[in-house]
Amino acid sequence: MIRDTASLAERLANSVVEIRTQRGNGTGIIWGGGLIVTNAHCAPGGDVHVTLGGTSLTGELVAHARDHDLALVRINSMRGTPLELRSVSSARVGELVFAHGHPLGIRDSLAMGVIHAVARHPRSHEPKFIVADVRLAPGNSGGPLVDAEGRLLGVNSMVVNGLGVAIPTDAVVRFIERARAKRVA
Repeated sequence: MIRDTASLAERLANSVVEIRTQRGNGTGIIWGGGLIVTNAHCAPGGDVHVTLGGTSLTGELVAHARDHDLALVRINSMRGTPLELRSVSSARVGELVFAHGHPLGIRDSLAMGVIHAVARHPRSHEPKFIVADVRLAPGNSGGPLVDAEGRLLGVNSMVVNGLGVAIPTDAVVRFIERARAKRVA
């Protein structure tokens, strides 16, 4: 467990990119293999500009799922470290979580909170969202929600009734598997 939140913020900064499009700014997560995951509303189409540590590149949107609010961007020669993944199935209400991103144009911000609930799909009972009492602002979208060890639990997507809502890592993995099956990644 990381006991120093400043060290966690520094570590996450090497795994998180800024996403810029004509429609605004957001955050993305380095997935590995030249891929970056973000929200569909952060990369709706067209050019996607990706910045990590002062290096800016133009990425190619290779997969887009508006219904899951996920997008996959391919970047050539982007440095950075993918995060270790953690399934939401082991997440507990009250567990400490952190959101990293670029809210309101402030680069590499870290917010702390706790898991409020794991919302499940009414039919399949699969985890649909992680709801956390963590402060998110415009620009946090597409960034990571991590546990106290820095493992990725989900992709921050929106704010509902003052609570941060993230798409569980399990759903992100399925999205990327579908994209790869279509041979786009």
